[in-house]
Amino acid sequence: MGTAEPSAGPSRRELFVYEVYLGERLRHLVSPLEPQDVAEHGLSPEAVVGLLAVGVDGPGALQPDHFEENPAFVRFLHEMIADDIFVVHGLREQAEEVGGHGWVDVLDARTPDPAGDVPEHDVIGSVEVRDGVLVPMSYRPNEHHRLLTEHGFFQLPEELEMSLLKRLHATMC
Repeated sequence: MGTAEPSAGPSRRELFVYEVYLGERLRHLVSPLEPQDVAEHGLSPEAVVGLLAVGVDGPGALQPDHFEENPAFVRFLHEMIADDIFVVHGLREQAEEVGGHGWVDVLDARTPDPAGDVPEHDVIGSVEVRDGVLVPMSYRPNEHHRLLTEHGFFQLPEELEMSLLKRLHATMC
């Protein structure tokens, strides 16, 4: 494992860029896991948010067109959200406001105007509401959500952020 530099950006979570040889090619992997944990346990595929484009290095290069999302992380993220969505107080409140039947969007907190026109890439997914309650097993990921946009890396509701980090640490053991 090579060096790790914290990324700059508006995200609440700190992300680190790790220099790693994949085969004979030096790549820069992005992960929220701390360097001391990664040095001791390594990085599981699910703990790699994505890769910087070949030839691009360092946290200053974290731009959407230089970043490749890791499908294993995206699957892991959506599985975690589907399992833990019911702990998000704000979503339960929104479900009560819907009252009857419908859907509540899980918005990326980085979106500039959550009460206004939310870009499709800032909708993480949706969950069904019935009688003002979130419906179990109804979470649907939005395939158009992007982990990194011009507004920074994805930002989850605090409850899901804590769950994500806990689950990522569990992949290290």
